[in-house]
Amino acid sequence: MATGGSGAGGGAGGAGNDHYKRNTFTSYVAPLPGDMRATADTNEWCLPSDLRDVHLARPRLLQGEQIVATAPAYMYSPIDPMDNATSSGSGSSNTAGGGGGGGSISHNSHSNGNGMSSSVNDGGSHKEATFGLLSVTNFKLAFVPLHASKRNLEAGAATAPLCDLYQENTYLGRNEITLNNIDQIYTIAELGRAASALQAARMASHVSRRKKLEPFKQHNISGRIAALHIVCKNFRLLKFAFQQQDSKLSGASDHGKLIASALVRFGYPMRHDLSFAYAYREPYYSTLGPASGTCMYASKNDWARELIRCGASEWQVVSSASVPLLQNPLHAGKYTVPPHFVIPKSCTVDRFLDLSRAFCDSRAGFWVYSYGASAASLVRLAELQPAAQQDTKLENVMLELVRKCDERRQLKLLQLTDRLPSILDVRRSYQKLRRLCTPETPEKFMLQDDKYLGLIEKTNWLFYVSLCLRYSSEAAATLRSGVTCVLQESNGRDLCCAISSLTQLLLDPHFRTIDGFQSLVQKEWVALEHPFQRRLGHVYPAQGSGSGGSGGGSNGSELLDSEQSPVFLLFLDCVWQLLQQFPDEFEFTQTYLTSLWDACFMPIFDTFQFDTQAQRSKAVMDSQLVLRPVWDWGEQFSDKDKMFFSNPLYQRQKGDLGTQSSAAGAAAHRRSLAVGNRGGTGGGIGAVPGSTPSRNTINPQLFATVSSVPQDRFLQPAHRICDLSVWDQCYYRWLPVLDIRGGGQPQVDLFHRLLLSNIAKVQRCLEIQSFEELPDAYFEATGESRSSLHKEELAEKVEDEAEYVDGVERRRKTTTKAGTPTNGFSPVSGNLQLSSLSSFFPFGSPIAGDAPHQLYDILNSSSELLQDTTSILDKSSIL
Repeated sequence: MATGGSGAGGGAGGAGNDHYKRNTFTSYVAPLPGDMRATADTNEWCLPSDLRDVHLARPRLLQGEQIVATAPAYMYSPIDPMDNATSSGSGSSNTAGGGGGGGSISHNSHSNGNGMSSSVNDGGSHKEATFGLLSVTNFKLAFVPLHASKRNLEAGAATAPLCDLYQENTYLGRNEITLNNIDQIYTIAELGRAASALQAARMASHVSRRKKLEPFKQHNISGRIAALHIVCKNFRLLKFAFQQQDSKLSGASDHGKLIASALVRFGYPMRHDLSFAYAYREPYYSTLGPASGTCMYASKNDWARELIRCGASEWQVVSSASVPLLQNPLHAGKYTVPPHFVIPKSCTVDRFLDLSRAFCDSRAGFWVYSYGASAASLVRLAELQPAAQQDTKLENVMLELVRKCDERRQLKLLQLTDRLPSILDVRRSYQKLRRLCTPETPEKFMLQDDKYLGLIEKTNWLFYVSLCLRYSSEAAATLRSGVTCVLQESNGRDLCCAISSLTQLLLDPHFRTIDGFQSLVQKEWVALEHPFQRRLGHVYPAQGSGSGGSGGGSNGSELLDSEQSPVFLLFLDCVWQLLQQFPDEFEFTQTYLTSLWDACFMPIFDTFQFDTQAQRSKAVMDSQLVLRPVWDWGEQFSDKDKMFFSNPLYQRQKGDLGTQSSAAGAAAHRRSLAVGNRGGTGGGIGAVPGSTPSRNTINPQLFATVSSVPQDRFLQPAHRICDLSVWDQCYYRWLPVLDIRGGGQPQVDLFHRLLLSNIAKVQRCLEIQSFEELPDAYFEATGESRSSLHKEELAEKVEDEAEYVDGVERRRKTTTKAGTPTNGFSPVSGNLQLSSLSSFFPFGSPIAGDAPHQLYDILNSSSELLQDTTSILDKSSIL
């Protein structure tokens, strides 16, 4: 099996390596990835005991972050073949990048690997890995390449690395993931005597050698661990292999076991206060002030403004802090209502609370939106408690109260429980989709690729997306017809959030802006308390741990499966489908949606970390948790990264600008009613729990009752499965073998940005009658030089000084000269080469030849365009 090195040149040397005496020499220099000695079956060399070089790869730590375990390891690309066939045929095919199935994968993996990786062509077999330090902290799992760190220290800051062109998170490096993002951990046990790291990779291809570490079981990890596979919730697969040492010689411990034990302990917290958010006490200075367009729905005034905007005059806002029954400790535990909610005005608060006890989670008829001249309402309603399902009298009473709020006294009940999948169905579908998107080996990838369409269909993911779009379209059509629509679900907090949000996206253009979409998520998912903590698996309660044995762990695992369900990802996928069908109707891009899904597993931000507002308030009071809303994107990304959140083809309508400020303008007109804080700051949610309402509370009844929502901007999406696509950027970005360099939507987006930037520059030059800043594409299309035009412009300025008639300056040639070449306008510079950019850009892996200078020019031009509020687009909301 170790004779594959015969093609490496020097057959005698290769033969000599097959038989040698026990090596007792300890190397003090870390080996290069793919070193020939590391591929020998009889290898017993060991890493240096003092790890003099590995200390250069220490991870960057945040305030309050502590290292739990570290170990030298090899990191492999998730789909790169770790061990090619031993036959000379496949070896030569891989080396030449030939046409075989395995050879094709190896060649693609070699060309698309991480820019910091080192690839070694070992005879006929291709090995690619990165050696470095793997660390587990109380916040993340971090891998820092050793040799890349040394090169960076030697090179200094003279040149910007290519990875700077791709999205960079302030808190996470490219090879780092948060512990919240870890879903499954698999260990690959060592077979027999000490194995090399590449042998561990070969073992990983055998599923029988993989063992899953369950969060509910007390694992007694026996034997050495040769490799780890870590499956993330955002479809990323991380693979690490460990070079084992001879303990008799070096006295070293099992690195794999050390890392695995730390991950099981810190990756599956049993209490939420064990999250890193409680240890991270860095002061937060919010940039989301009252001027921000994102409404947090953290106060009564926020809901009152929405009532005014929608023209809903038959509804009233209730604050839990002002209800004596909810403040009574003896009765407060009977209700699980949010801090602020909207109920029918014809019903008293006490009567509503009495009715809510018959519904699951006390979700009885919450108003969320109104549309049209008749102010047809969208209402969320839970099902009756199991004990009360035999008698539907209370449900009929609640529906009648809602019906009275409708001008036409009409109502349509949309029963979602029977029409949409359960949260368990969504989880199973998600697991099947993730298994399809995270193949462990190239062989498995090829098997899946042969029957890809059938496997996608079996996941049922697109089917569930289709159902969500279908019934949200039905709800939107009901509201357009002037009929109130009631969405009823088991608890009114899961798929009800998705259908309600999609319905408002289809009807209201305000929610298609970045600020509006963030406000929509705050209202439907955060303020009305979607259980993010349970659905995203942020906490693993010790269910059944006291019973002992495997039975208790199994019960706890089943209970956990019934609670976890990525309903929010299903909603984001539905929004992505709308982006594909209506690309110019949304201000945000798919990069924004993908980044939003990643942000769900960032514990530093509280937006997606709690089930209820009561939990958030308790964390603030008891543990002094610092609240940071995820909508403050400047905390995570630079301006360059935030530019990719904005759609260059979106053009804000005049009505959208008025829609955002309609309620604020009305409040400004009535100066006797102070608007107060809009709740845009991070401390607005739960920062002052139990506080009394402000005396300056807005009363919606004092304002105009006409809806300001445009009624001619609704969308009618296609919802059949044949009309849907797979969200490749979110699901496939971690698979280099699927990366198409120079292709995909990112290329279209970049050229659109360059084209719009050139148009904006030409318009600016025409307005100020100065052509020094004309884009390079102009001179390439006309064949003129910038210096000659500058000289001619100076000469014309001298002539123009004498051409003033009654104070009016006359110009003869400048306008026509700048305007005529636009017919042959070329938006792309001749020297611009973006052929090596990833099709998952700004995600993916950078490689040599990514043309950083040209791309930086595009980004800088886009930045000027987005920041210029007088340009053809208004993008001030994101910067």
